[in-house]
Amino acid sequence: MNVDADEFIDERPAAATAVVAAVATAAYAGIQLVLDGEVALAETAAFVLIFTLVYVGGNRYLQSRGADGDSGDSGDGTADAVDPADE
Repeated sequence: MNVDADEFIDERPAAATAVVAAVATAAYAGIQLVLDGEVALAETAAFVLIFTLVYVGGNRYLQSRGADGDSGDSGDGTADAVDPADE
């Protein structure tokens, strides 16, 4: 993840959540306009609420797992390379 984005999320979580919600609103409303020609407010609000909760919750969960300690595993099923100078 981008270090600047991590710092923004850590320092200003409310603003980061608002940005996620705003982007989700714009994207979903745009898709609705293109496909249906109108925006359903209740449907958009439900999508934005669920998307924002899942996105922010997932991001916080992943950050907390990363803060618990570095196990030397990147999480992709392969071990991270170890620099011989570190041993």
